[in-house]
Amino acid sequence: MGMNQQFRTTTSWDQAIDMLDHSFPLSEGSHGTAIAYLSYFDHLLVIQADGSATGLAKPAQFVEASGIEEAPCCILLEHNGLQVEIEPGRQCAVQGQAHPGHRMQLLTQIDTSL
Repeated sequence: MGMNQQFRTTTSWDQAIDMLDHSFPLSEGSHGTAIAYLSYFDHLLVIQADGSATGLAKPAQFVEASGIEEAPCCILLEHNGLQVEIEPGRQCAVQGQAHPGHRMQLLTQIDTSL
């Protein structure tokens, strides 16, 4: 998984989901079933494939979103020096399956032990 790399295969996307679910867990569900990310009164709201909505288990990990609240073009999350940017996308087909066209990149990994 490289920096600024769009996830084009199921394997790469699964690795990204595992990292998101581990470092930025949701209150309920998984980033893997997220179909939309919204900014709502300075909180991250994640819409799941079943229509339910959830947020981050640790809301302070949401740093900011750019664009309009109903459809942000960029979401920044941070945890222990790890910054991740998610660019929410639209539904698209990946290897014959409906799959969110989200793009994610690792921005920084700061060594906090120094």
